[in-house]
Amino acid sequence: MTVKEVAPVQDEKPPIQAQSPIEPIGFTPVQIKSTRARLFFSKRAIIVAACLLLTIFALTYLILARSLIFDTNPIDARIQVSGLAIPLGDGHLLLPGHYRFTISAEGYLPHSGEVEVKSEGHSRHSISLEKLPGHLQVATSPTVPVKILLDGREVPNKNGLVEAIKAGPVRVTILSDRHLPLTREINIEGLDKTHALEATLRPAWANITISSIPSGATVTSAGKILGKTPLTTELIQGDRTVSISLPEHKTVDIPIAVTAGVDQTLATVSLGPADGVLRVVTTPQGAGVTVNGEFRGHTPLELELASGHRHKLRFFKDGYASVEHTIDLSAGTQRDLNINLNAVYGKVYVTSVPSDAEVYIDGSYAGRSGQTFNLPTRSHNIVVRKQGYQAFDTRVIPSNKLEQTVRAVLLTSEQARWKNIPTTLRHAAGGTMKLMRPNAVFTMGSSRREQGRRANEVLRQVALNRPFYIGTTEVTNREYRRFKHLHSSSHVSGVSLDNDNLPVVNISWAEAVLFCNWLSEKDGLTPVYLTEAGRVIGFDGAANGYRLPTEAEWAWAARYDQGSMKKFPWGDELPIASNSGNYADTTATKLIAAVLRTYSDRYAATAPVASYTPNTLGLYDLGGNVSEWIHDLYTIGTGLSSRVEENPLGPQDGDFHVIRGSSWRHSGLTELRLSYRDYGESARNDIGFRLARWVN
Repeated sequence: MTVKEVAPVQDEKPPIQAQSPIEPIGFTPVQIKSTRARLFFSKRAIIVAACLLLTIFALTYLILARSLIFDTNPIDARIQVSGLAIPLGDGHLLLPGHYRFTISAEGYLPHSGEVEVKSEGHSRHSISLEKLPGHLQVATSPTVPVKILLDGREVPNKNGLVEAIKAGPVRVTILSDRHLPLTREINIEGLDKTHALEATLRPAWANITISSIPSGATVTSAGKILGKTPLTTELIQGDRTVSISLPEHKTVDIPIAVTAGVDQTLATVSLGPADGVLRVVTTPQGAGVTVNGEFRGHTPLELELASGHRHKLRFFKDGYASVEHTIDLSAGTQRDLNINLNAVYGKVYVTSVPSDAEVYIDGSYAGRSGQTFNLPTRSHNIVVRKQGYQAFDTRVIPSNKLEQTVRAVLLTSEQARWKNIPTTLRHAAGGTMKLMRPNAVFTMGSSRREQGRRANEVLRQVALNRPFYIGTTEVTNREYRRFKHLHSSSHVSGVSLDNDNLPVVNISWAEAVLFCNWLSEKDGLTPVYLTEAGRVIGFDGAANGYRLPTEAEWAWAARYDQGSMKKFPWGDELPIASNSGNYADTTATKLIAAVLRTYSDRYAATAPVASYTPNTLGLYDLGGNVSEWIHDLYTIGTGLSSRVEENPLGPQDGDFHVIRGSSWRHSGLTELRLSYRDYGESARNDIGFRLARWVN
């Protein structure tokens, strides 16, 4: 059903217009904040919290921090420390740890370093800063260029300013060319400050007055012209020389000792006429020149000769006739003089052995020997040569009045070598040795039919050609005691064997060869005998030192005589010749039972060496006095062999060594023979030794 509403009618009012419908608007309810939140985030709360935290940090820092104090020189130095360092009084508060620091002050070099602050205590350090260098300003009166020395050493300066001088005392020396040195001791303060030094310099010269006759002469000193005479000039102190010269007059040099501030007036110098100058040339050059008998040199030569006088000149040269010449020169003039020298010849005859050798004179081939050469009368070098021979070299000055002869004896290389090897030598112990050059083939030992022969004297063929030295006498007590100072050869029934000039005895073979080695070292030679722990274990056959003679050397030296072998030291027959040696004779009756009743040698036991006649080689006591130790080991051969032993050194093995020669104890036919052989190792009162040496 539809219902319509009818609006009421009002009187005399306008009609109501239609209005827009009412629409709802957005609404947000008000949020009411909490009062507690507003209080927590307020500005006052934040400030209080920050203060609280800062207080806690400060308290913690103060509890953990330690003080670091620097005692500085200077005391007002500025101190900077890395990290959080709180200044406190004379130091800083810092937490434990490592920090860098720098200390500086005006006028000082800054000092930096690293320091450790430990938790268990406080730190205190002393630091002294080094002053900055100072400077020196030198002002002189008068103002002149100077050299400045500090403690004796020159230093650079700029207008008298020396920079960067280490603080402290210093010795300043001021030098100027024309002033006396000035020295001052000053103290440089440093701190980059400049020390001013005012120095008044004193003159180092004196006024020297010089005059001459004639006047107007030029005066020079050290190459500098000072003026003309008469003259007053300044000269620096010291020893000076002034030269006064004038044309056509002699130059005069005057030494002057100049003292600063002390003026001098020299005596008037008279200038004489100048010398004349003579230039001399000779043909050939190199001639000697004398003037009025005084030697003046060799040509070419420039001579100064006094003018107004006659001078006698003489020219000479080896091989030329001398020339004399007289001359006079005017003052200041110069002349040339040429002189020809004429050669003078002399005759020299040259001969040679062998003949037909080549002759060289002054290095040039001149011809064959057997000729006469015409040579200038001066020194010449003459050499004579032939193939296979060593050259003969000599100098000769021929004479024009007498023919000279040069006889050249040419030697083969072998002959020349032996010419330079001494025939005798003296060793360090004082004994003498002779050179032996054997070149022989001979038979050692003796025939079975020889009366007195022993079974060990087996015949052996030996070739001996190795040169050697051998002692002319047996080694004496004096010589041996240089090796063993306390050695005693003892005595026999009260008869001494120990005098200095008697042969040494009572030594073993080993003691003898150790003496040889000692003597080799004394004379700078290679020892022959090899040792180990004081024992002899072998020998070096190539060594050049001292040793004992080999048996072959001893037999050749004692027995060999122009191709035959002697039986006894005095010859081949009995009886014993007078003064033949020291054997068991009538003087030894109280010491030895068997003696030679018809022979006397004047000594009961050993005799001084070289008391009797030597053999043909100049060797003493190879028979008699003492028997002798030999180099070789002892052995007995099996009989005469066709094999020739060359320079034998004995067997390689054996228990004993050979003993050769009779002694003062022997009188029997067996022992008196030179072929007698014995053996042993130990010392006896009738065994000694002599030395030998190979020539290498």
